[in-house]
Amino acid sequence: MKPRSQRVRRPRRRPGRPAAGDASVDRRALLESAERLIRRQGPDVSLEAIAAEAGVTKPIVYHHVGGKDAVVQGLARRLNERHAEASRRALEGVENPHAAIRAFVEAQLEQIEADRNLYRYVTGAGTGSAGSGVLTSADQSAAGLAELLADLRRRSRSGSGGAGGGGGAAALPWAYGIIGMLHFVALWWLRDADRSRAELAEQLTDLLWAGLRGEGRRRARG
Repeated sequence: MKPRSQRVRRPRRRPGRPAAGDASVDRRALLESAERLIRRQGPDVSLEAIAAEAGVTKPIVYHHVGGKDAVVQGLARRLNERHAEASRRALEGVENPHAAIRAFVEAQLEQIEADRNLYRYVTGAGTGSAGSGVLTSADQSAAGLAELLADLRRRSRSGSGGAGGGGGAAALPWAYGIIGMLHFVALWWLRDADRSRAELAEQLTDLLWAGLRGEGRRRARG
C-alpha cells in the first residue's frame, strides 16, 4: 500500500451525477426534466442545462437519448399527443362542421398557450434560435398582405351584395395564417412533389377564397 503522501486522489464527481461505468438515464425522465426546465427558463435552454436538470452529463444524454434533435423530436411527440387528446375532447359531440373547425382551432390554441415555452422550443421559435428568423420574415410580409386581404374582403363582399367593409380585424391573423400555410405546404410539396404547381395553387386558392368570401360562416348560419 502506498504511503498517504503518494496516493492519487480522484476528483470528486458533482452531486447528482452517476459515476463513470454506471451512467444511465431513463429517456422518459430526461424528457420530463427537459420540459420542466423549458417551462421554467424558456425555450432557449441548452442541452448542457437539460442534462444538468436531469442530473447527468451531456455525453450520457447523447449515448442514451441522442443530441438536441433527438430531444426536440421526443418533446414534439409528447406535445403532439397532448394536442391530439385536446382535439379529441373538443370535438366530442360536435356535429356542425363550422363549429367543429372552431372547436379544433380553439383547442389547439389553448394547448399552445398552456405550453408556450415548450411549443416555441420544439418549433425552433426561441428568441435566440435560428427559428426566430422565420417569424421575423413573416413579420415583414404580414402587414402588406393584411392590407391586401382586407381590400379583397371588402371587394368580395361588395360584389356579392353583402355589406361593405369588414374583415379588417381578421386581416392580420389571416395574413400570418396564409404565410404559415404556404411555408409548410411548400416544404411538404418540395419533399413529395405528388402534384403539379398549378393543381396545388388551385387547391389552396379554393381554401382561401371560401374564407375571404365568408362562405363558411354563411353556411354555418344557414
